[in-house]
Amino acid sequence: MLPPPRFDDKSIRRAQPAVPLTDGPRAGSWPLWVVVLCLVGGLVGGVLGGLALTLYQRGEQRTESQATRQTSNDSAAVTPAAPEPTAQTASAAATPAPESVSTTPAPELAAATPGSAVAAAPTSAAPAAEPGAGAQGELRAALGGWLAATNERDVGRQMSFYAPTVEAFYLSRNTTRESVRAEKTRLFARASAVNVEAASPEIRMSPDGRTAVMRFRKRYRIDGADSRAGEVLQELRWRRTDSGWKIVGERDLRVIQ
Repeated sequence: MLPPPRFDDKSIRRAQPAVPLTDGPRAGSWPLWVVVLCLVGGLVGGVLGGLALTLYQRGEQRTESQATRQTSNDSAAVTPAAPEPTAQTASAAATPAPESVSTTPAPELAAATPGSAVAAAPTSAAPAAEPGAGAQGELRAALGGWLAATNERDVGRQMSFYAPTVEAFYLSRNTTRESVRAEKTRLFARASAVNVEAASPEIRMSPDGRTAVMRFRKRYRIDGADSRAGEVLQELRWRRTDSGWKIVGERDLRVIQ
């Protein structure tokens, strides 16, 4: 802390005279031309920077627009058109499913005698496409051969009309051909004579022509240890194979007498 000034005689005599300050250049000040140059440079730099930013933004917008159009074109190019329905597709969609019949039949050669209870199945069916003349003739010929082999009790020949797997064999399901052979052999061994007759069959073909359902009235007479006779409505289901039509289903729909 400075001592307070003293204004005694001694101090006055020793005091130095006051010297006025002169206007000289201030230390560290910038020349005027430097300041002007900095201002002009700042203005020019701001204008150029704003112009560059505007051009850049416009370029980005054009790039995004072109990319959007290119994506739209690519999507339109790779999007497949919906396929037009063909005649085969329309026919398959309009074709009704085959009628299903559920019954509880009895074996062919061991058919129930009059008075026996056999579950009846409906015989009426929705109208179906008529089989071709060739397929109808082949199926009638196969039925004739099957009946002849039955009346002759020729098990080997009769088995040639069956597929390796029989989907429905009276009360059995998905039976092998060997199981059908064993049943036929047992029944023929107990009979001294077999006489089976069939009326003209009703044939219904599947839409693809690969399977057929055959129904007919069958009269039978078996002489032997278990003699019996009667008439039933029988159904045979056939499937076309490389070696001809084969039976894949055999059952009695109902007992007539």
